Amino acid sequence: MEPSVPPLLPVFHVTNSRALAVPLLLLAVMVCLIVPAHAGSIEGMFDGAATLTPTSTPMVYIQNFTGDGTDNNFGTFDVTSQSTVDFSSPPNIVITNGMLNQVFTDGTLFGTGSGSGLGNGHGMATFTIDFVITGGTGIFFGDHGTATIMGDITQTGPLTEAISNASYSGTLVTPEPSSLGLLFLGASMGYRFLVKRRLQ
Repeated sequence: MEPSVPPLLPVFHVTNSRALAVPLLLLAVMVCLIVPAHAGSIEGMFDGAATLTPTSTPMVYIQNFTGDGTDNNFGTFDVTSQSTVDFSSPPNIVITNGMLNQVFTDGTLFGTGSGSGLGNGHGMATFTIDFVITGGTGIFFGDHGTATIMGDITQTGPLTEAISNASYSGTLVTPEPSSLGLLFLGASMGYRFLVKRRLQ
């Protein structure tokens, strides 16, 4: 009598379980290693000048802004931004597709923004922008957060503006240094484990 062959299904099931266990283990390690970040305030003032470049749509412009300011916590900075500004429904102004950089001595914050403004019909307006901080470099590496920017716009020429009395305030979330280090360690360990399993 021929010896019976054990069914293949249990073997297949065990192999799949091990394959599934590897990414689940990696995910568990990474989640356990992440240390909560801490949040702080970000606030300051700036001013500068902007130029408007017409687009193919009437009364819609690309605004390029450069200026400088001081943050209450991080000191002086230079600021640049670009956004789309729609003046087609006066006195309302619509600001979209904003990209902003704050360059400090020890690092840079960058992000996106959108908002609105209100003109007075005499070459002046006020604006409010919701700034979403998406990252940073230097001392701001890994940071994110949100801030509200408010200020005044004064038309200085057909395609030039002055931005004044601009202020911002919000929250800056900074990962703990140990969080980033442990996250990279966990990812490295998981990758090595995956490679080792595949080579066996």
